Amino acid sequence: MTSDHTPVTPTTRTPSAGVPDDEISLWEVLAVLLRRRRVIVLSTVAVGALAVVFALTRDPEFTTASSFQPQGSEASQSQLMALASQFGVSVGGGDALSPAFYAELLTSREILLSVAETDLQVDGATVRLADLLEIEEDTEDLRLKRVIEWLRESAVSVSTGRETGIVTVEVTTDWPELSLQISERLLAEISRFNLETRQSQAASERSFIEERVETARADLEVAENELQSFLQANRQFESSPELTFQYERLQRNVSLRQQVFTTLVQSFEQARIAEVRDTPVITVLQPPFMPPGPDERRLKLFLALGLVLGGMGGTVLAFVVEAFARPGGNDPAREDFQRTLDGFLASFGLRKRAAQE
Repeated sequence: MTSDHTPVTPTTRTPSAGVPDDEISLWEVLAVLLRRRRVIVLSTVAVGALAVVFALTRDPEFTTASSFQPQGSEASQSQLMALASQFGVSVGGGDALSPAFYAELLTSREILLSVAETDLQVDGATVRLADLLEIEEDTEDLRLKRVIEWLRESAVSVSTGRETGIVTVEVTTDWPELSLQISERLLAEISRFNLETRQSQAASERSFIEERVETARADLEVAENELQSFLQANRQFESSPELTFQYERLQRNVSLRQQVFTTLVQSFEQARIAEVRDTPVITVLQPPFMPPGPDERRLKLFLALGLVLGGMGGTVLAFVVEAFARPGGNDPAREDFQRTLDGFLASFGLRKRAAQE
């Protein structure tokens, strides 16, 4: 019995040359970029050059920078807060005056309004920002509002160090002396606010402790009077266990009231000193300086942005040129694009005009 076994050889499917592949090959994309590299390079250089020209034709800007570090009070605030918490009263803490708080404060309306209302020296003349910026509004309040918006959005930039807690303030204007004066004014306003806030806090603490001192003095007098009345009525109390126990209880009450009164008096004296002397300040690490020249960062920024946009636009243009350079054939995508383009041009009457010509 014989059987014929015909060996079956595996066949490989070869893609037809006329059938387009649905998937985009990375090698094909790279090939297009290499073939149209001149288009990409020319587009990148052209857009970058235009960005540089645009940056050079604008008015120069001058930037000054300053930095400071907030410092808390050196007084024994924790002792005062602990003492106040025993009576259910909060006298506040130092968390509100963190670097982030100062960063928000520098762009607040209260600080910027003071800068907007300050007389500044520019080119030897005394002017205000509203006049220097040539802001015209119906009322003075609207002019000041526009100045504050300009300061917050265009002139003043604030950043904080997460680990160091250093607050950095940058001021950028079209005049070097103006940048310097605005930066100096901002630091002066922060110092003023810090001083007034801490003095007000110290005054409130002193007022609270002063009230508690009077109350503790009255409680101590009551406890001492009770002990005095007991001793006058019971001169020989040592022989009675009950009277001895009552005497010790009255004596403990007097000792407790006396301890509270002594602590409050000490805290009161500390609060009085803090109200006058121990007001925290900001430590200026880098004072504002006169800008030595125009800010060069803007030119670099425009150049980088122009190169990026030019490269992206050149890449898109390269694929468009490649698509139109290939033979038409029966490409459905190209026919659909041609119909869409014809409809777009016809909506503006361009296709009809081109056909007539």
